[in-house]
Amino acid sequence: MRDGTRTRLLLVEDNAQSAGLYRRFLADTCDVTWAKALEDGRRLAEAENPEVVVLDLQIPSEPDAADEDTRHGLRLLDRILELDPFRPIVVLTAHHDRSLMRQVLQRTRGGQFVFKDDDEIERALLGAIATAVGGTAWQMAKTVRVFKGLVGENRPEDDYRRFMFEHWRVLLGPGYVDCRSPYEIARGAEIDLLGVRADGYTDLWELKRPDQAIFRTYNQWLHYSLDCAKAQGQLMEYIRLAMAEPSGHPRGVDRRRGLIAHTHRPRGFVVIGRYSQDADEAAKQRDWLHMSNSFLAGLQVLTYDDVVEQAEQLVEFVRDARNGHGLS
Repeated sequence: MRDGTRTRLLLVEDNAQSAGLYRRFLADTCDVTWAKALEDGRRLAEAENPEVVVLDLQIPSEPDAADEDTRHGLRLLDRILELDPFRPIVVLTAHHDRSLMRQVLQRTRGGQFVFKDDDEIERALLGAIATAVGGTAWQMAKTVRVFKGLVGENRPEDDYRRFMFEHWRVLLGPGYVDCRSPYEIARGAEIDLLGVRADGYTDLWELKRPDQAIFRTYNQWLHYSLDCAKAQGQLMEYIRLAMAEPSGHPRGVDRRRGLIAHTHRPRGFVVIGRYSQDADEAAKQRDWLHMSNSFLAGLQVLTYDDVVEQAEQLVEFVRDARNGHGLS
């Protein structure tokens, strides 16, 4: 919306005259799908995957039914949030009931309200939508969703490097203040991502493809695949090469705080492969990888599933923290 693109919006409003008025307000910025009740609202939310929902709470169970009730609106709100817990929602209501507002806020972790008796309803509605769509948690959630799609496509390594570099604040987390990519760690050797931590030290990230195996099985025992073992060796070689740079050289360990060999060795991360789609096998793989990482000094192996899950946890924390939930 802010960059000129049109926003996919689901409007749930049982009153045709009011719905026509709101659609006119939104005509320049949104592609609006209209639902009149709980059932068609639920169906359209599932089918259309809207970027934002404008929801009247007092709606009927089905179109043209004479059973308008805020309980129907709350049930639809719950279903919309089940489909996507970070989806921006603007509640459009004639009710000023604090108890009802509290129930909405407990579900949305801080949503936008527009009251139908607002003298400047158009300004209020457009402003609430812009605020909801521009929310930090929603923007981060969209980034994670796109990344999950990329992971499922098994693209070349460089596609993942570019995307993770562009969105490193979301995908690598708040432990970094800067990220560089690609980064020449030594003559002729480039690391995929170099993350600069708040203390000035650095972490090295070596990325492989999601479709590369991380595990192999010998009898009933798991161990690292050849691709994963090679990636670990590659990362250790990068550190060795950096340590071998001549003293005083711009790439030398004595010129970069993050690579001082005698006081600090950079942490290294290998991202490769995915866990099994079988839940029991995936649990076994997670346990084995967690144990294996505990034996590695300064090196950690992650799957792309781990990166996604950590980013999702960050998005959830940001959403709750910005709205004062779960911090006491």
